[in-house]
Amino acid sequence: LPLWMYFFLAIPSIFDLAATALCMMGLQYLDVSIYQMLRGSGIIFVVAIMKQHVLRHHLFSFQWVGVFWNVISVILVGSTAMLNSGSDENEDGDKSSGQALLGVMLVMLG
Repeated sequence: LPLWMYFFLAIPSIFDLAATALCMMGLQYLDVSIYQMLRGSGIIFVVAIMKQHVLRHHLFSFQWVGVFWNVISVILVGSTAMLNSGSDENEDGDKSSGQALLGVMLVMLG
């Protein structure tokens, strides 16, 4: 392979490394099940937005309804993480709702 191809392949790998680092930092403040739900729903949201704006394909109304319910589920899961973190004591220490919000934001940025 020519040398420029390695640099061309390095660009998406750097973005993937940054996204993985953000998600792992957010995982420190969240339960694994909440992390998995947020990560899976984030992929659906990003693909819908990219299809609309990058590929210039218009989404059908039923697809927008699916994206809407996906956003609602992210809000419910994130709020559940914040409400649950302040209610009980863990053996790891008490995680505040601010830390849970930070974890949700880091996972969604990744």
